[in-house]
Amino acid sequence: MPIRPQQTLADINRQLEIEVERLKRATLRCYLIAGEEVLNAARSTQSYKDQTGNLRSSIGYVVVCDGQIVQMSDFSLSDKGSDRVTGQQTGKSYIRQLAAKYPSGIALIVVAGMNYAVHVQKRFDVLDSAELKAEEIIPQLLATLNIND
Repeated sequence: MPIRPQQTLADINRQLEIEVERLKRATLRCYLIAGEEVLNAARSTQSYKDQTGNLRSSIGYVVVCDGQIVQMSDFSLSDKGSDRVTGQQTGKSYIRQLAAKYPSGIALIVVAGMNYAVHVQKRFDVLDSAELKAEEIIPQLLATLNIND
């Protein structure tokens, strides 16, 4: 007696698409959690003096999926300094430019948007602790998805 399939190829494809979408949503949740953790690490560093408030206000993250911004941090204003809004606006503008460079896949982008951030980074921790946090937490979060290669 021959074995007869109970599902069509279309049924199998539909189930695969559902599973891919579920894993995509779960991966996005992992990146969103990581984004908040990384942002907290970057904002909490006290290694440099934030004189104008620009640099700390320009720190933020975005999660991008297939070219679309899923979530962007609020780029909250530093509680110190006199010109914090400039930093906030610069950070948002810069991160949108970077997000546009990811038309496919999922990406977590973390920035310190001021043009002098790289110079401060040479002497102080601006995003170093955030990068270390990302390298630690993202694999842990993705491991919870139980995806086997």
